[in-house]
Amino acid sequence: MNISSLEVSMGNFGEEIRQLEDQFFVGRSMELDAFRTIVFNSESKSTILNISGTGGIGKSSLLDQFRRICAHEGVPFFHLDCVDFTKTPTGFTSRLLTTLNSEAAAESRENELLLQAEQQMNDLAGHGRLVLAIDTYEEMDELDDWLRNSFLVRLSSRIIILLAGRFPLRGGWVSSPAWRRMIKFMPLSPFDYETCKAYSSIYGERDESFIRKSYMITKGLPLALSLYMGVHNREQEPELLLWKETFKEIAGRWLRELPDPALSELLEAATMVRVFNHEILETMVDREISNEEFDKLIHLSFVRKTERGWYLHQVLRKALYQDFRLRKPQIYHRLWQRSVKYHYGLVSSSHVSMEERNLLLLDYIYVVGDPGFRAMFFDDAIDQTYYIESINQDNLHEAEQYVRDVLANLKDFVQEMFDPVTNEKYIYKIPKSVNEKWFTSIQLSEIITLGNDAIRLLKNERNEAVGMFIYIPIHRHSLRLLEQNPITQSYFRTLSRQERDKFNVSPESPAGWFQYKIDFSKDGSAAARFMFFQSYLSYYLKGGLMIYTTPMKYLQEAVKGIGYIEVPRAAHKAFGPDFPAPVFVLDFREDKDMKKFVDNLYRSTKVDNKDEALDAVLSGLTPREREIALLATTCTSNEEIAQKLYLSEITVKKNLSRIYEKLEVKGKTELVKKLLANQ
Repeated sequence: MNISSLEVSMGNFGEEIRQLEDQFFVGRSMELDAFRTIVFNSESKSTILNISGTGGIGKSSLLDQFRRICAHEGVPFFHLDCVDFTKTPTGFTSRLLTTLNSEAAAESRENELLLQAEQQMNDLAGHGRLVLAIDTYEEMDELDDWLRNSFLVRLSSRIIILLAGRFPLRGGWVSSPAWRRMIKFMPLSPFDYETCKAYSSIYGERDESFIRKSYMITKGLPLALSLYMGVHNREQEPELLLWKETFKEIAGRWLRELPDPALSELLEAATMVRVFNHEILETMVDREISNEEFDKLIHLSFVRKTERGWYLHQVLRKALYQDFRLRKPQIYHRLWQRSVKYHYGLVSSSHVSMEERNLLLLDYIYVVGDPGFRAMFFDDAIDQTYYIESINQDNLHEAEQYVRDVLANLKDFVQEMFDPVTNEKYIYKIPKSVNEKWFTSIQLSEIITLGNDAIRLLKNERNEAVGMFIYIPIHRHSLRLLEQNPITQSYFRTLSRQERDKFNVSPESPAGWFQYKIDFSKDGSAAARFMFFQSYLSYYLKGGLMIYTTPMKYLQEAVKGIGYIEVPRAAHKAFGPDFPAPVFVLDFREDKDMKKFVDNLYRSTKVDNKDEALDAVLSGLTPREREIALLATTCTSNEEIAQKLYLSEITVKKNLSRIYEKLEVKGKTELVKKLLANQ
């Protein structure tokens, strides 16, 4: 469908673009009016605007419209996306200073960066209203208390704070009457029929029956609607399935029906990574990508720009990723291998800042992992409807109730999980007696006194606790507990006095963490496990010593696959005589740049080993024959190979004949089988 022509008054290019963007934005009139009131009415009591809604509902598009309103009125608008910084005070303030075009002082400490960011913001507010927008706020769970109690309290009341995420603000934001009074909640709903009709008209679509059908199928979700407008074949509309299945069908069809095969190829590669740029896509597809091709990709409506590059809308990325992985498993695996190599090169570089390295490390672990680790934590869900809440004295009763529920319904926990790269199956099993020992060997009320993030609950969209995360910080106040607890004591009793003294540190700067328990027995879905994965990674970035013990073989192999080392003479039987449990450590104290950790992860992928095997098979071929042989594993015909290499079909056939003879295979089927076996 062609986009209908839109009237634009003559003016400079920037003004024309602004007018076009305004005309492409439909609906949300109440939200726009509320924003104007908050920003431009000095008597407004609200200084915090909380935009919330499911993935694809249009939060980022609304933020863009707010930004355009501010630009038109001369109000500074600063935008932070949580994908651009690590979830630490230093990561946040460093990114904010960059957004403000202000360089952070070299080797600045956390408090110094906080003071610098505060002064910059308040100086700007001295000249009038300004807006600070933080997008993807659901990823700020561990920084939520810090942002509210340590950062926002320092800012001028002339600064409007925009927080956009999947969920409305909870916890301290609403338990305090003072904070609650300052917040304007703005939950977003799907478009109504009239708005869908207005949106369709932008695409030149005025067929009432088609518009009504598109509204019924997409349920008014803006992202799904925008994709559906690009689905040309009306004779085979997707059935009205469960929403998530319908969305996957729309997304999959949209990708398959793209008229440009090159754009489809780039999109498939982009689904494999969290953030992409021109260079990484060229590496993954193993060819030069023209500026025109790349521009087509980044100007798609669901591609977002960040400080680090571009990324696909999260909900769409997952849907396209699943479709790609199932339809083209061999191509998927080859792109994964290239992505592993590329990320390894980046994170191993000595020419990046600490903050950039931390972000690259998250990308690297996300792509690499160990097969068992990926199977447990890889996000393969269309939408995440969970959030993580830290436990303190005010909400301790919820954590205690969670434990009572688990103990009252004890049973063996068994779940099948699959590595999304190899499709290998893993059985995750924890006997009920082991779970009982984990939960009955500690007192939650004692653990929360040791650190703000020692205990966390995973909650679903109905605010129900469905998982628990217990990490005990190691410092002078926790040592006694760790030395006496039956599950944690075996490691600490192996220490010499000198080694123990290294843990005698301030609670504000723990020497490490004892990874006591991750429990998702109430909800073992991929989306729930991925939320744990995100929190899991946040502890890595804090450094120090990570300690873990488990009697379960599967979990032992998973942690060894990401670099943990078994501690000699520290095994114990605290879980019972039938469940001996080794102790594992991952030590970042002497590996502050995480080089050993990164190298161990890379070796676990065996990417180079596989390349060596394939190179050995292809060693007797000429460069041209090698190209054709490799293309034979992905192309469906000789004609397709010829088109990709700008050769005649006859030339391809002649080369294939020589390849068959050299590799001692009878034809293309045997050739492909032999090559894939060595990839």
